[in-house]
Amino acid sequence: MIRVAIVLSMLMAVLSTPATSPGSGVTLETPQLMVSDATGKLSKEQLKPLADHAEETLNKVLTFWSADPGIERYGKMRVIFDAPRRDVYSSVFYWGKKGEQRIRIVQVFGTDGAPQMLAHKFTSAVFPQKDKLIRNMMGILTETQVGNPFTFPMCGFSSDDWVWVLLKRKSYIPLSELGPDHDSWGMKDAGGGKLSIHDKAKQHKAYAEAGSFANYLFSTYGINKIKQLHRLSHEKERPWEDVFRIGLQELEANWLKTLSADEKTREENASIVMELFERNPGTACAEAQKLVTKKP
Repeated sequence: MIRVAIVLSMLMAVLSTPATSPGSGVTLETPQLMVSDATGKLSKEQLKPLADHAEETLNKVLTFWSADPGIERYGKMRVIFDAPRRDVYSSVFYWGKKGEQRIRIVQVFGTDGAPQMLAHKFTSAVFPQKDKLIRNMMGILTETQVGNPFTFPMCGFSSDDWVWVLLKRKSYIPLSELGPDHDSWGMKDAGGGKLSIHDKAKQHKAYAEAGSFANYLFSTYGINKIKQLHRLSHEKERPWEDVFRIGLQELEANWLKTLSADEKTREENASIVMELFERNPGTACAEAQKLVTKKP
């Protein structure tokens, strides 16, 4: 069973961390990727379907965003399949170096079942972004549209379901309080390019809100506006008005109003999510996944 404890975000971001050696095991090359086994346990025949799936997922990401893989600038992306950490299945993206060249590395923890957060992390590799809110908005949107629905923070439901529950429980975090760095997301910089989670519940809230807000902007304004937000954010901090002609406060109000209007359509799922969150916010995602996988 694929499980995602929220610990999966320990390395979640565009980070400058030392790369796991791609030479630990078998390496295969696809049209856009260099795929390797860090466990030393996979044969070429076992690695090939994983490499094919990774290539297929990247193609879906590129098609969704009408984007270039960036091979001319950075070379082929490295995808490293590794053992789960504490039984956590996840993916992370970070920067490595080969000589003087920066290289993009997506490390996948787990070789059984469909990878989680792979589309999210491919998006971070294709669209490098320092602002954690914008980065996660784009990554979670992509995972929702072309990736794995079991992935955090959806966990088998939808980001909208989780945010609806936050509103009902009066534990919603205003988007303006989600900073470009890690602290406001329930995470801390542990040094050496690694992250630690100090508040799992807050982390889940923040990621669910980013995903739901991105879904709203996508359905209301279209994908090109989100790409414009990403592009202009390299020149100006969170240029909401430049892109959408209204500020964050009004965008947020319109989004939450839309969620409230759809309340009746999400009652069944939201009631399940509500129960899980009230039982233990820190384990709600993992428990949600268990419930969904048990459904006939």
